[in-house]
Amino acid sequence: MDGYKVRHRNAKFSNQKIELDGKSFIHCEFENCIIVLERGETEIPGCTFKNCKLMLKGNAYTVGKIIKLFTRESPLKVLDIEEPLFEK
Repeated sequence: MDGYKVRHRNAKFSNQKIELDGKSFIHCEFENCIIVLERGETEIPGCTFKNCKLMLKGNAYTVGKIIKLFTRESPLKVLDIEEPLFEK
């Protein structure tokens, strides 16, 4: 997967909404972020996530629902649209 136009390396992100699709993040740190994934077209090797929430949309949300059918549990917390993205 070499075709990413946006690449981040050794970057730190905090208190942000980060869309992963179409981007490369290598050895990045995420803290208190909302991580958004829709298509899964991303790479995140060596990244760390501290106190982040994952928001699945589109196809990723569908895959999340299928995983729940197989595991009978929700491995991920799904954010409600009305829920604030960042706690104050």
